[in-house]
Amino acid sequence: MSPGQRENVPPEWLDPESFPDDLRWIPAHYRLNPSDPVYLLLAWHWQRLQQSEDSLRTAALELRAALDGRIEALTAAAETVVGVNEALAGLQAAIEEKPAEISAHLQAELAGPVAKVVAQVQAVEKSLGAIAPAFHTSQRRQLLATLLIGVTLGVLLAVSVLVA
Repeated sequence: MSPGQRENVPPEWLDPESFPDDLRWIPAHYRLNPSDPVYLLLAWHWQRLQQSEDSLRTAALELRAALDGRIEALTAAAETVVGVNEALAGLQAAIEEKPAEISAHLQAELAGPVAKVVAQVQAVEKSLGAIAPAFHTSQRRQLLATLLIGVTLGVLLAVSVLVA
């Protein structure tokens, strides 16, 4: 490795202790010098892996944050749905009770006026009951008077025809 190339290599790549335990044995076993291209390739590979792990961790954290926000939104929506369902159940129970309440209320309000009207109709019926026989009698008299008028006019007409 030329001195110019060695200057471009970060110093942490040259330290075999910067490798993980899984890779530390390779330079020791093969007695690789930090200036050896295989050693540098191994260091470069390890650095690339660390960068990709960092990228993956960042992406995982971003994904977790996004999912946490969505989970919170879904939890709030589920709680809202539960609240709406409870309110609808209460409303349904109230609506089911309303016809009975309205019926009882109408009966209570109309009982007095209906009783008054029934009493008045019964009073009128009693008063008309006393007048009904007299009305029937007057109808018979009126019919009899009409018959007598008809007979009288018939006799008068017959007499006028015979005299003429």
